[in-house]
Amino acid sequence: MHAQESRDPSAANSWTNSPYLFGDWGGERTKLENAGVVLNLYYVDDLLMDTSGRLANWSRVRGTLDIDFGKAELVRGLKFHVAAMWQTGGNLGAYIGTIANPSSNASFDLTRLDSWWFEQALAHDKVFLRVGQFAGLDSYGVQQYGETYIMEPLGYALGNLVTADYEPFAPAGTPAAEVRYVPSRHFYVKSAIFSGNRNQLRDDPSGTHFKFKDTPVIAAEAGFLVDPAPSVTAKTYPGSYEFGATVNPGAFSNIVTGQRSSTNYLVYFMANQRVYRAAAGSNRGLDVNFAFDWTPDDVTRNFSQVTGGVRYHGLIPHRQNDTLSTGIVYSRISGVLNQALAQVGQVPFGTEKAVEVNYSFHPKRWLTVQPVFEYYFDTGANPYSRNHIIAGFRTTFAL
Repeated sequence: MHAQESRDPSAANSWTNSPYLFGDWGGERTKLENAGVVLNLYYVDDLLMDTSGRLANWSRVRGTLDIDFGKAELVRGLKFHVAAMWQTGGNLGAYIGTIANPSSNASFDLTRLDSWWFEQALAHDKVFLRVGQFAGLDSYGVQQYGETYIMEPLGYALGNLVTADYEPFAPAGTPAAEVRYVPSRHFYVKSAIFSGNRNQLRDDPSGTHFKFKDTPVIAAEAGFLVDPAPSVTAKTYPGSYEFGATVNPGAFSNIVTGQRSSTNYLVYFMANQRVYRAAAGSNRGLDVNFAFDWTPDDVTRNFSQVTGGVRYHGLIPHRQNDTLSTGIVYSRISGVLNQALAQVGQVPFGTEKAVEVNYSFHPKRWLTVQPVFEYYFDTGANPYSRNHIIAGFRTTFAL
């Protein structure tokens, strides 16, 4: 959520300048980071309300530990990661029946070991092998600019990956393994296999059982990186373009007839591009993002989703770390389902269109406040549902 920065120890020890609410622990935190051990703890609270007065407050605490054994001069190229999460609250998306959840955090009340893995770099840092427990949505179909947005398909990952083929989501990671090949700084290809547990939180509510169940989910992605190296002397315009797919060879039911068949899949394309920078070496400027996915509409009700957004860093003078963002989510409903409804004289579903505008304000380095406005057209794609206006804010503390 926040990039790690090299810091002057004297500045880090200042509570005002520290990126953490609890400071640098008298310099110990910096010493640990220099030795390859990074501890992070975040508290995030989403407070959202619609014009009918329905109020939802969702809270999440997420802690991570990352160890770089190479930096610690123990094992070159070996890294370890572990993350745990506690969350609870009200889910406004469930209250009003949206497809695109107004909050990217709201899901299930839980305390869970979300993920843990070991990763080994090989072949002069061109091949990376990862094994452990982790979520597919954290790497396949994830939004690269997700920290900017609050609505789920913009703020985390494309929203129908789970319903299409049970790709694991955070904080419901499952046993998994991944291989990633990076032949150059402009291209990578990766593939992973996940235990496709069809009810991850019931099968392993604590995240400590390492539960294999049901058929696997296989994911693959190729990425093209534009201008990836930063520069302090020239304007640079980094971009990423990803093509990916997920597949589950298990049994799936036709959403109209109930007939069972094997295998379902989803394909996606995602693009993130910086298009304007005010000055060399500056992050101030304009970025754009776009994503599209598709899965067969005889299996998945929300068979396709399109997202797009624009954000501007430093729009207000002397507020270069603040960001104004706007995004849209377009969710399409199965034509097979709509055709079946029309044949029996029922009104077919439409499409849900959702718009978000938010401003990310940093009064302190460890505190982010994001007022947000969201508008839903044809909520839930339900022809009998009205439009919804949602407003609120997200507060994030880096502890």
